[in-house]
Amino acid sequence: MFSTAFIVFLLVFVFFLFFGAPIYLALLCSGLSYVFLHGGIDNMAVMAKMYGSLDNFVLLAIPMFMMAGKLMNNGGITDRIFGFCRSLLGHFPGGLAYVNVLASFVFSGMSGSALADVGGLGAVEIKAMRDEGYEDDLIFGITAASSTMGPIVPPSIPMVIYGAAASVSVGTLFMAGVGPGVVIAAVLSVFIYFVAKKRKYPVHKRCTLKEIFQWFRKSFWALLMIAIILGGISGGFFTPTEASCIAIAYCIFAVCVIYRDMPAKTIIPVISETVQDIVPAMAIVASASLFGWVLQFEHLGTLMLEGMLSISSNKWVILLMIDVILLFFGMILDSTPTILLLVPIFQPLVREVGISEIHLGIVVVLNLMIGLMTPPYGQSLFMLSGATKTPFNKVVSYVSPWLIPLFIALLIVTFFPEVCLFVPRMLGMTV
Repeated sequence: MFSTAFIVFLLVFVFFLFFGAPIYLALLCSGLSYVFLHGGIDNMAVMAKMYGSLDNFVLLAIPMFMMAGKLMNNGGITDRIFGFCRSLLGHFPGGLAYVNVLASFVFSGMSGSALADVGGLGAVEIKAMRDEGYEDDLIFGITAASSTMGPIVPPSIPMVIYGAAASVSVGTLFMAGVGPGVVIAAVLSVFIYFVAKKRKYPVHKRCTLKEIFQWFRKSFWALLMIAIILGGISGGFFTPTEASCIAIAYCIFAVCVIYRDMPAKTIIPVISETVQDIVPAMAIVASASLFGWVLQFEHLGTLMLEGMLSISSNKWVILLMIDVILLFFGMILDSTPTILLLVPIFQPLVREVGISEIHLGIVVVLNLMIGLMTPPYGQSLFMLSGATKTPFNKVVSYVSPWLIPLFIALLIVTFFPEVCLFVPRMLGMTV
C-alpha cells in the first residue's frame, strides 16, 4: 500500500524518538530519508518548502510572547497577580487552590504558554500552598491542571501556530478561547470544592475591601496589560503579532519603570534566553513542514478522511475520534509538531462534515495541553519534578486524578461548539 521510502521514513522517525533524539532531528532525518530514497524530488524544492514555512508574519508573535512571559516572571508580576487573587478567594475552604486557578486564568491572559505558567506562577503557588500545609497531591495536581489554561485563554502561542498551519484568523482563535477558559476554571473549581470539603481545610479571614483595593492597586499595571492586549485585538486596533510586540514594550515599562523590580541591564539576558528557546522551536517548524509534506505526498490525509468517514459521517463521532488521536499524539510529541503535522490532515475532514475550523483549533490546543500532563512526554510533569526535586513517578501519581476534570472540560468544549464560538460571534468575527 505504501512505498518502501515511506516505510523507511516512518521507521527512521520511530527510531529517533525511541532513542530520545530532539524532535526536530527526528522530523528532519525521517523527511530527508524519504527524499533520498524516493528519487525524483528536487532538493531545492525541499529547501524552499522548509524555508517558506518560516517566512510567515504570524510566527513572529511566538518569540515576542515568549519574551513577554519571561519578563513577567523575572519582573515580579506573577507575585502581584497571585497576591491580588489571594485577597479575593483566600477565605474559602481550600482557598489557595481556588487562588491557583484564578491566578492561572489571569496570568494566561498575558503569557500565552502553559509552561510559563508552571515555571513562573507555579513556583509562587507551590510555595504558598506548602507553607499553609496543603498536601502535595492537591498542590501538584491543581498547579498542572490550571496551567492548561495558559494557551486557551488569549493570547496563546499554540493558537498562533494553529492559525499559521490552518490559515485562519489568529485574532478570532484568541477570542474563541475565552469561553473554554472559563469552562476549565469552573470545572476545576467544582473539583476543588469536593476535595476541600472532604479534607476540611481551615477557612482564613476574609480580606476587607481596603485590603483588596490595596492589592488591586499593586497589581493594576499588570492587570492592565490584559485589557490592552485583548481590547486591542478584539477592537481591531492591532493584529496578534503587533500585540505581542506591544506586550514586550509594556512589560519592560511596567517592570523597569513602574515596579522597578527588574534592572534594565537584565533585559539583555532575557533576550538571549528567548533566542535560545526560539531557535529549537523554529527548527521544529521547518522540519515539521518537510515531514508534513511527505504525509501529503503519500496522500495520508485522503486515507484518513476515507477511513474516518467509513466509520461514521456524524460530526460528533468525528470530533471524538479527533480527540482520541490528539490525546495519543499529545502523549508522545510536543504541541508544535503535532499541530503542524495533523491540522493539514484534519482540515479536509472537518470541512467535509461541517465543523468550524475555529472550533477545531480550540479542540486541538486543549487536547495537546492535556498532553503536557501525561507521560511519557509530559513537559509540565518534568518541570514540576525538576523545580521541586520530587521524583517523576510521584508527580505523575499526584497529577493523574486531575485529568478527570480536564477530560470533562474537553467533552464540553468538543460537543458544545458555542462555548468557543459565542464570543467571536458577539464581536462580529467570522467563525
